[in-house]
Amino acid sequence: MKISHRITLFSTIMMFLLLLVVNTSIYFLFQHYTLNAELDRTLSQSRVITEAMQPSTPEWSPADYLEAYVSADGMVRVVRENGEVAVSATKTPQLVNAFSPQFMTEESTHRLVLEGQSYAVARTPVIWENGTLATLELYEPMTMYEETSGILGIILIIASLMILIPSYFAGRSLSRFILRPIQALVATMNHIRAERTFKKIDVDEKSKDELAEMGKTFNHMIDLLKENYDKQQQFVSDASHELKTPLTVIDSYAQLLKRWGKQKPDVLDEAVSAIASESTRIKEMTNQMLALATGEDTITMNLERVNLTDTMFETAKQMETAYNRDIRVHTSGNGSTFILGNHMQLKQLAFILLENGMKYSDQELLVNVERKSNEVVIRVRDYGIGIDKEDIPHVFDRFFRVDKARSRKTGGSGLGLSIAKKIVDVHHGTILIESEPDKGTTFIVHFPALEKED
Repeated sequence: MKISHRITLFSTIMMFLLLLVVNTSIYFLFQHYTLNAELDRTLSQSRVITEAMQPSTPEWSPADYLEAYVSADGMVRVVRENGEVAVSATKTPQLVNAFSPQFMTEESTHRLVLEGQSYAVARTPVIWENGTLATLELYEPMTMYEETSGILGIILIIASLMILIPSYFAGRSLSRFILRPIQALVATMNHIRAERTFKKIDVDEKSKDELAEMGKTFNHMIDLLKENYDKQQQFVSDASHELKTPLTVIDSYAQLLKRWGKQKPDVLDEAVSAIASESTRIKEMTNQMLALATGEDTITMNLERVNLTDTMFETAKQMETAYNRDIRVHTSGNGSTFILGNHMQLKQLAFILLENGMKYSDQELLVNVERKSNEVVIRVRDYGIGIDKEDIPHVFDRFFRVDKARSRKTGGSGLGLSIAKKIVDVHHGTILIESEPDKGTTFIVHFPALEKED
């Protein structure tokens, strides 16, 4: 049975039991007080008859006197000490033999039933002829009592139905109101399972009840699941993107070793050094991406003095060997090009900028490392397709691609420049873009410089 049916059935049954107890109590209390009132009224009338039964004339007849007090369906009679009826007055003869006469020395009242008709009986002691003691019995039909009890029963039944029927529909409405958030929750879960996408339910933010809290908790759980899912997706994307370049370099130098390693010792040294360097970089990148995948917002870096000129020369040489492209590196300005940073991340930055230039340009790349005042500035220029002015603010967004039509050819995932921006930010630097469509793009990176003696 559904919960909504259970709630409706339970509320209806509880209301029915409550009405049954209340109405039954009202009915029997009313009967009790009405019966006592009828009996007291009959006893009072019996006392009046008893006090008035005094002979005023010699021709006085008790039977005629009692005839004046008897009702249409009632009976009045006097019972002697031996149980004989001294006098009786009634307009309903069947009552005479229906009830046995009783002699009593004390007042009493009773309720008797004859053929479904209730009678109130009052017995009162009376001084009869010759000073003997007798009992006056007064029988009065309780017609009003029975009619009133019947009407009250009908009224209570109708009132109960008028309450019970709306309470049933109120229970259904209540169950729908209570279960609406639960049904929305179930529907959302089924949608998530079918579509395999994260979806939240609509919640009234102003509401403070338990159902609203349940919805808010579910939405918060969805946010956490989506955040963890996005981190996993980011890890996979970053790993596939960032590991591609060093693996390409390693493969290129391995092929170089295979061709010339035995004949040229200088090629052997260069290849081994490059492969060892890229292997170390892969290990460092893997540790960083695993840290991001586990939810750590910051990455612990080993800071050291890094010469950006050497880093750019080393990276450019490896990229030339791996991709068979021309990359020219120049230095200018006065002073050293040392900064405080992490060598592996800065080398990763160089790879990203150079690889991005090669994707969108078939010509050579120009790299310039310059010392300006207290900054070290790196410029990486290509002569490719360029970037439209309206796209420049979005270049560092994840998965954004400037040339969507060439995405298959370039094979870019839209992650490289986003990672480059993070590396620059971690090193307290800035990265800018100067670009013109069909003329090329220049990436300009500024880092705080170190003096040699620092």
